[in-house]
Amino acid sequence: MGKHKGFTFIEITLFLAVTAALFIGVALGVRNSIFQQQYYDATQNFFEFMRSVYSEVSNPQSVGAGNSNYAIYGKLIVFGETVDLLGETAPSNDQQVFVYDVVGDATAAGTGDVKSLLKGAGVSVVFVNRNIYNMVSSIEFASPEKYATKWGAGIETIDRAKMQRSILVVRHPRSGTINTLVLNEAIQVNQMVMQARNTCIGKTDCAIASTMLTNKIDAFSTFEQDLCVNPYGFGKSSGVSRRDVRILDNARNASSVELIDLDSTDNRCK
Repeated sequence: MGKHKGFTFIEITLFLAVTAALFIGVALGVRNSIFQQQYYDATQNFFEFMRSVYSEVSNPQSVGAGNSNYAIYGKLIVFGETVDLLGETAPSNDQQVFVYDVVGDATAAGTGDVKSLLKGAGVSVVFVNRNIYNMVSSIEFASPEKYATKWGAGIETIDRAKMQRSILVVRHPRSGTINTLVLNEAIQVNQMVMQARNTCIGKTDCAIASTMLTNKIDAFSTFEQDLCVNPYGFGKSSGVSRRDVRILDNARNASSVELIDLDSTDNRCK
């Protein structure tokens, strides 16, 4: 009877090493594929979120019962707020974006450009309720929303700085044309509402709540926006390529929001 030769220790070691290497390679490939899909989902979701703002402004909703003196003029999107009254806690990350209805006097008249008319309407992002003695009884947000990017992605500027910006997407009070106005500053709406609640309740001459937006209107301007989506979150992996969600200069509808391909020569977020 012949002898059966078994595997040597070296052969078994080599087999296990090759198997382990193959397993690690497959695992890393699967992990990278999942990460890429998550990043795609995060970017696509943010892109669709920005487009949805324009769709909502194009199809305005009524303010509702009890607020007949108000008209909805559009939306204010704020990147970089540091106080969160909507959830009663401070933001836990830099991915949180606040969106507010912009409301104002429904009977306001006047002529001029969109900023002049918005100021004339006394636009704000809160409702100021008064009692029969004309005292401020409450200050409430006008339909606030919060948006957070998926899978921990972060929104940055082209030069990889924290996104601190306020974007007004509003209808012209006369023509109804949508206008996009940008302020290179995060309007601290939550903080101002908190201060207004502390100082205005019970007073008749408090103007903080009603002027928190109108006082800044003149500082807004029109220019193209590049919102860079970092797959790792704000300030992470400084060399990573990012996708570009671009809002065209003075965008007027959802089609004015573009998603630039990662490898495109037009991608300013590389």
